[in-house]
Amino acid sequence: MTSTAPTPRTTAVPDGHPIGFDDAGWTFAGPGSTPVRDAGELTVRAHRGADLFTMPGSYEANGVPLLGRTVRGDHTVRVHVGVDGHAFGDAGGIAMHGADGWFKVCVERTRAGGWAIVTVVSRPESDEATGPALAGPRAELLVTREGRRHAVLFREDPAGDWRFVRTFLGTDAPDVRLGLFAQAPFSDACTASFTAPRYAAVALADRR
Repeated sequence: MTSTAPTPRTTAVPDGHPIGFDDAGWTFAGPGSTPVRDAGELTVRAHRGADLFTMPGSYEANGVPLLGRTVRGDHTVRVHVGVDGHAFGDAGGIAMHGADGWFKVCVERTRAGGWAIVTVVSRPESDEATGPALAGPRAELLVTREGRRHAVLFREDPAGDWRFVRTFLGTDAPDVRLGLFAQAPFSDACTASFTAPRYAAVALADRR
């Protein structure tokens, strides 16, 4: 019997609509400089010590500069991020805050000097995971939610397939706070740049 290789599966991502940075729903919070933004681009600069991580007795940091807004219910959000950082931990990405915790997914400088997708889930202690390596300091990030079920995907090629990073259970509160942030836990500064995110009020049908 001749076997055939499985057909590669492309994740069907809802197109959604862009949320321009000139929309009144965006507000800035956290330490650092006020972000520079127009309708289609955002630049966030973090200064030394800006980070989100909760590991009592080991390392705790609770503030990053971010531009945020409230989103409700099931959704899929995707945004392209590029990072100008030169030290371990320099990063930029998406943070989601709920009533009982938060998570973040970011393009982050690794200890070895490369770049990778890094996720942290905190409810309240932080569960950190280094995901796939990146060719450089940029990627398109995607977060999708269905009830408490969340999943993270990414791609480096704007025309390429989405790659799965992780899934987890998050908050069941209807409202969450979406933020685009930069961090510089151990360096003098780090800058993250974003395109206007695309938002769809539906969950991704196929997370894997």
